[in-house]
Amino acid sequence: MQNNISNNNSSIAVSPQQSGYDSIMQEIATQVQHVKGLVQQNLITQEQGQYLLTQLAGKLNQINNTYNPQQQEPASSPSEQTQFEIFNTEHPEFFKSEGRGDILNYLKPLNLDKDELLKIAQLVEGLEKSAVDRYLKKSEYEKSLNDENTLAKSKLTAYAQNSAPETGFNRVYTREEIGNMSGEEFTKNEKAIMEQVKLGLIK
Repeated sequence: MQNNISNNNSSIAVSPQQSGYDSIMQEIATQVQHVKGLVQQNLITQEQGQYLLTQLAGKLNQINNTYNPQQQEPASSPSEQTQFEIFNTEHPEFFKSEGRGDILNYLKPLNLDKDELLKIAQLVEGLEKSAVDRYLKKSEYEKSLNDENTLAKSKLTAYAQNSAPETGFNRVYTREEIGNMSGEEFTKNEKAIMEQVKLGLIK
């Protein structure tokens, strides 16, 4: 699995030397969908998907700064803070959910606009939904196995409880036990042994 993550992480690399800003943005969008597909196919975990997401966000910021150097500003600049404030106003509960705080801390220093934040938020929600779906399917499968085991045990118990009264035997003898019996023991148990032979119980 570690090799898979390394390979997927290396595939995220996008060179600014490609033909134009739009083509690079399209490649990043393709990588985003690829990460989402890996999570949905259970090839990587939700945490690994979020890690790859942060790598994509960093690459996106790097490319934006390369093609739009005039937009580079310190992390505490008013415009950057405004973008997060706008996003938080429209989605006040998003970064309050468990596990999303680390994503927020990673994204804050990046020069991302509201639309880019929204795309990342949608991807995070998709990864989380995939993880929940996997958990529910696993729980349902385990419950089904437990139900089948419980049913099988109930049938065996019922059979064991009903078999003795139907045959009237306290025990079923084996050929080895019969062969090792003394004459007195055989005579004592002969009636039961003969009945068991007739019923095909002695193997």
